[in-house]
Amino acid sequence: MSLFQDKSDYFLKGDDQLDVFHLRPHGCDVMFSHYEADTQNLSVSNSTQCKCLVIQGSVSLNLNQNQQDFTTGEWFEIPANTLHDVHYLTDCSIIEFWFEAKH
Repeated sequence: MSLFQDKSDYFLKGDDQLDVFHLRPHGCDVMFSHYEADTQNLSVSNSTQCKCLVIQGSVSLNLNQNQQDFTTGEWFEIPANTLHDVHYLTDCSIIEFWFEAKH
């Protein structure tokens, strides 16, 4: 699933097309989060899928025994029901997109 829907779904067409996206039809909650440096969430599993954009700072994600670091402007994804560790290496601002689990 693409995070953003096709713009043809909007009521305005052509040059008047809006450059916006409505997440409600996709069962998505959006959170603007801030974490202080050295904050850790260890051995966490969520029932929802999460796609995150790092707005400021750097994050270390350990997912399936694979550690990756992400910094400002980078995206990372955490699948639903997946055990993971998150370590905020610096003060971080994150936009988090939490998608409801599909049944």
